[in-house]
Amino acid sequence: MIDPVGAALDALGDPTRRELYERILAQPSRISGLAAAVPVTRPAVSHHVRVLKDAGLVREEDGLLVAIVDPLPQLRIYFDRLWFEASVGEGWLRERFAVSRRLQAMGWEAAAPRSRTA
Repeated sequence: MIDPVGAALDALGDPTRRELYERILAQPSRISGLAAAVPVTRPAVSHHVRVLKDAGLVREEDGLLVAIVDPLPQLRIYFDRLWFEASVGEGWLRERFAVSRRLQAMGWEAAAPRSRTA
């Protein structure tokens, strides 16, 4: 199974692919139009578009390349989590995990609280 976040990060890690994706996101285009707008050869544009397609970021509809935005919320969640963890610091996370381990050792489940019956 493909990791959509990892595939998107790998594909968008290249500055040329990022530029192509942003152009396609702003306006669906044909490969020839993209090749005319960027300083790389048409075969290179085709290669970069293939990588974007394989990562699930672009699809082709009637000859036009259209951006797929489904992975973007997953990327946002990934970076929000990283930002949160960096902002609270390692000490807070270490303490949080220690509390979780102690609760598990006491038999507490991570599931929703049990309802009380009268």
